[in-house]
Amino acid sequence: MIKVFKFLSHHKISLLIITLFLITRAYIWFNPPINFTEIIYSYMPYAHLWASGVRPYLDQWYEYPPVTIPLFYLPHIIDQATYGSFWHINYLQVYRSLLFLIDISIFYVLWQSIIRLGIKSKFRLISLSYYCLLTALASHFIYDTMDWVFAGALVLSVAPPLWTHSGIKTKINSTIASFQNWLGFWLAVGLKLLNGPLGLPLILLQRKKWPIQWLMLILTGGIIWGLPLLLFRSSLSVMFVYHQIRGLQVDSFMAIIVRIMNGFSNSESVIEVYKNYEMAGPISSMALRFLSWFFPLAIILFVGWTSKQAWQIATRKKDHQVFRLSITLGFVFLLMIISKVLSHPFVLWHIPLLAMLPYFNFKQQLKFIIPSIIAVSVTVIAVPDIPIGIISTATLVGIIRSLVFFWLLIEWFKWHRWRFNSKSLLP
Repeated sequence: MIKVFKFLSHHKISLLIITLFLITRAYIWFNPPINFTEIIYSYMPYAHLWASGVRPYLDQWYEYPPVTIPLFYLPHIIDQATYGSFWHINYLQVYRSLLFLIDISIFYVLWQSIIRLGIKSKFRLISLSYYCLLTALASHFIYDTMDWVFAGALVLSVAPPLWTHSGIKTKINSTIASFQNWLGFWLAVGLKLLNGPLGLPLILLQRKKWPIQWLMLILTGGIIWGLPLLLFRSSLSVMFVYHQIRGLQVDSFMAIIVRIMNGFSNSESVIEVYKNYEMAGPISSMALRFLSWFFPLAIILFVGWTSKQAWQIATRKKDHQVFRLSITLGFVFLLMIISKVLSHPFVLWHIPLLAMLPYFNFKQQLKFIIPSIIAVSVTVIAVPDIPIGIISTATLVGIIRSLVFFWLLIEWFKWHRWRFNSKSLLP
């Protein structure tokens, strides 16, 4: 009788989550951005430029890593292949359809990961509901930018093994899981580059399985990066040059501090550079110089600390997947604070990772979920820019978002330290 009750409860929860997902996805699909979309403003012009014969990196100052090229170009191919027919699908429709399929895949991987991580049903229901509803609130950034693809790659890089069977030997299961995780890692690197530093602790985490890990690392890296390296070679460095010369984006944490100081100095201005809005002025220049050493220092300290932990925890047979998930989530929170570039879609990266996190109790889950909802809400809900003393409502939104991400980083650190304290890291 108890088993039947648990079975019915499990299927009721599953039905509820599937229904909620379908409703929210219908809402996202039928409520695209009205006045502006990156698809038409940025991605389609790139595809048209390449179709005309201009080669990215070699002939064009292309800002994104190479995995974005097929993502932006495939919709153009389908658009042209169906042009003139009654089933013609234009670039915008194709791109949104691709993102819809990717979104379904993310949801499947997320759900299976939550189950395989052994998260209890009550936490599972809250996490998946949080995921569905918050992404619906940020509907304009799910199918109409590239950032949700990056979030999906991060999910794949930390997900427990998905394509395994209890009858398969453990070593084969481990190999499949390694291939899956490293494939997600390299896809994310090929989309944004930002998660690249995590490669060191992730390798050290698997130091007891280095022959397999090195094989999967090289194989997946070759699949994702082999062709770009062959085609573009040293020209790929323009990605780094482009980022190096970028200024202080108006929504970044440091830019918020500059905007507050500008209320007293009136020395700064907002300019548009490469389709982005940046701060310009003497205080902004000082802030950039500060970030030029603080950003890499913070990355080195984070990677060094997590690498030390990874070396210790590698001797344990359990907790590897949770550790991989945890450091990726913490790294994303850190980037929200220390990066000079912060676009609105960036704040969505943490949502699926946070939904996967195994919580100790309901109170702890709320300590993460409620601030996350606040950070995303103040970012995606449009408010008029009204002066409030020496600041404006836009600056106030930035202050709230920055404080919330500080809170999330602190809560993550407390959670991570408790889960992977010195005693738990012993063999």
